[in-house]
Amino acid sequence: MKKKTILSFAIALLLLPCLRAFGDIGILDTEKNKLQLYGFFKLDAVYQDGSVNGLTFPRYAVPGDGNLYLSATHTRFGFKYTGTPLNNGMNVAAVLEWDFFDTASPNQMKLRFRQGYFSLQKERHSLLFGQAWDLFSPLGPTTLMTNGYLWQTGNLGFRHAQVRYAYSAPHFDLTLSVSDPATSSGWAARMPVLQGRLGLKLGASNKYQLGISGIYGREKITSTGAPVEPLKKYVNNADIAGVSLDWNLALCKLLTLKGEFADGKNLAYVSSRAATVFYTGDRTLDVEEASSFWTELLFSRNKVSGWLGHGYENVDGKKVNCWLAGTQLAVGGGISFGLEFTHFDSQYIAKTNQVILSAILNL
Repeated sequence: MKKKTILSFAIALLLLPCLRAFGDIGILDTEKNKLQLYGFFKLDAVYQDGSVNGLTFPRYAVPGDGNLYLSATHTRFGFKYTGTPLNNGMNVAAVLEWDFFDTASPNQMKLRFRQGYFSLQKERHSLLFGQAWDLFSPLGPTTLMTNGYLWQTGNLGFRHAQVRYAYSAPHFDLTLSVSDPATSSGWAARMPVLQGRLGLKLGASNKYQLGISGIYGREKITSTGAPVEPLKKYVNNADIAGVSLDWNLALCKLLTLKGEFADGKNLAYVSSRAATVFYTGDRTLDVEEASSFWTELLFSRNKVSGWLGHGYENVDGKKVNCWLAGTQLAVGGGISFGLEFTHFDSQYIAKTNQVILSAILNL
């Protein structure tokens, strides 16, 4: 079954040029329904003078030797669907998205599901059902590290199954979600993870955007050798809690400043290093606290774009840093080439420099 699924996707991709030969119609385009393919093909040439925690998804430096590799593992694709409005005037839309990420090999990738949801929208209100990006710390950095993405080095927020309500006004957005309780250690204690965000849109054309978001859940701990009474009540459950500020500011026509700051505990649910640690020696549980930060100055003019950025995450006094600078040139036809330098610094542990050269074809 798995081989048949992969073969079907491969045939669909091969037939895409034939479909497009009849015009810019996507895959399905009628008066009632529209289905469009999106995504990109991406080849990365990467050099690292030291080791990182994951070869093709670098997030922080670790002791070890350097690496040199070529990989197309970050290629991804998806489908966007727009259907006929319902009788009550609600608009229907849906998204399905995959990539070929694999932590075990840069060249023997596996098909991985990323997003899958449908939404109902009427006037300023919308509902979303399925797996989509989190509301907590919702922005993403500009980087050629497609799956490293500054996660565990400042960037938080990931993708989870959820039910989401959103209200959008001219100068603010309010969004609430009830998310899947699965965590890195197991399942939350009989309650979903709750998330929310309030966003402000200020200035002409909403060029200044600010947001505050929060997350809360309860994680059920199922560690081997879990203690018995009287410590049981302290071990069975641990809070997932955090608050985050985000900003996206158009400073002028050429420059934009964006970033996030977050503080909380047990945030591994949203790709932090902060989790729960059970010490079998003294039979105690540590709920790790974290502060995370990243920011970037973006430049864009005609076909050239660039970025300068810094990110860090401090988990119980153990800090990892990342500095990056990159540029990308669009040469036409959806093709672009990018170059990025990154310096990873895990305090008192290791330092690694990385260079990425990427060739990208956007669909």
